[in-house]
Amino acid sequence: MLRPLIMATVAATLLAGCSGGDDKATDQPSADSGSPSASSTPTGPQLATFDPPKAFAPVSALAQGNTGLSNGSSIEAGMVGEASLYALRSGLTARTLSANSWEVPASDVPTTTTNDFTAPMAVQLNGKEVVATAYTQIVQGSGTQKAHGQVTFQWIDPTAGDVLATAVADLTTLLGPGNSGADFYPPAYDAATGQIAVGLTVSSPDRSAKLRQFSVFADPVTKKAVTIPSVRAGGVQNGVVVGLKGVGGEGVKDNAIVQVDAVSGTVKKTVPVPTMNYLNPQGSGGKHAYFGGTGYVQDTKYEHHYVNAFYAVDIATGEVVETKLPNSPDQGDGAACFSDHVSSVVCSRTLGGQEGIVGFDDTTGKLLWKYDASANRIVPDVTAIYNGLVYGLADDQAILLDAKTGQDVPTPAPSPGETPTDGSTPSDGSSPSDSTSPSSTDSSYSSGNIGGWGDTSLLSGEPKSPAMVSKYGSVYLQDPGSKAPRNTEKILVVQKAVG
Repeated sequence: MLRPLIMATVAATLLAGCSGGDDKATDQPSADSGSPSASSTPTGPQLATFDPPKAFAPVSALAQGNTGLSNGSSIEAGMVGEASLYALRSGLTARTLSANSWEVPASDVPTTTTNDFTAPMAVQLNGKEVVATAYTQIVQGSGTQKAHGQVTFQWIDPTAGDVLATAVADLTTLLGPGNSGADFYPPAYDAATGQIAVGLTVSSPDRSAKLRQFSVFADPVTKKAVTIPSVRAGGVQNGVVVGLKGVGGEGVKDNAIVQVDAVSGTVKKTVPVPTMNYLNPQGSGGKHAYFGGTGYVQDTKYEHHYVNAFYAVDIATGEVVETKLPNSPDQGDGAACFSDHVSSVVCSRTLGGQEGIVGFDDTTGKLLWKYDASANRIVPDVTAIYNGLVYGLADDQAILLDAKTGQDVPTPAPSPGETPTDGSTPSDGSSPSDSTSPSSTDSSYSSGNIGGWGDTSLLSGEPKSPAMVSKYGSVYLQDPGSKAPRNTEKILVVQKAVG
């Protein structure tokens, strides 16, 4: 598919501070009604919550062993509620901040193999936050029957690991037998309803498939999945998908933005974008879908340039808002957009070797702020966004930005006692210590798991910016250090929110 850590003996605050008042909470409920207090998780001891969290303390470093599935870089970290997640081709494995563990395989059928998977998504289902994920798979044939492709969706309780809903799209009718989905584009999802729409490329070993790309829409309430041919989804809301049509390429002028009724597959609106030879989905907001485009312009016989733009598309109406970017001598590197699925979207783009960053108001799709490396600021590597707060790295230092203004959010000095120094679990002393918590011999976390809960001994290097954030904490992946067991692929660093 398709990041400062400190020693356990030092109190660390990776990210902290925010404009708009002091909302710092402690690990114990506060008697002061003017300050947020810790809230109880569905199970286990009380954990502090922050919305959004601005400071974290590492509580565990978990080693994922070799699974035999060539995961390599194909590992995603996730945090939904209090559950820290490894996402792999083999499925999801989780450990909660209250030290529960669970595992949900991508398939329990040995004859089904997984080509690709999405990173975990945090969505609502029946008023509860759940984990959503999708897999593109091949079901082996039997007898004279050819193999066929399918896309499987799961919605999972982050506390207990119960699968609350599944939906499967059989791709035989769309692609023909023997063909399947290959790689996912960035998934689009409606955080309020749990609906997912994801675009895929096509794998056709005998070249019999007549499509190069398609999308699948899935609804956890109806538990149905519907294929949408020739469309790369970029946004979904209340059963409506916004995506792209067109093959793209130098000189090609067939790209168009389409609004589709997901259940029937009917195209409701088409907006041609002929100036963009290349147009790609970049991320989904709560109200808009976002696309990045670039187009070739011949100036003279020997000279040319590229025009560039972002497009925010209102999913409900299909209305398009174009934000033009500077011209560039080349088509630039791929853009990336991050949505908090509330009201903010932040996108980065490199054009002509120059990095830039822009912020959008997702209620209107209009540009709020922007700057590039020519200004007196560093363009950060954005890693996550959560409830109006942007998390990223600048010169290998974790930073915070206000998603509405693009301004830096100050990081306060560490507070004594906020970071575990003895490897204890993050439950304020009410959970077992490292000697009684699941240890490196506990295999319930994953058949490939090496490493224990409440153990930060595998931390190495500088701390990184979170890959995903919840009100309870955050996670990121680090490469194995010298202390990691042999065959470790990645270390999942779990952090609790402390400010």
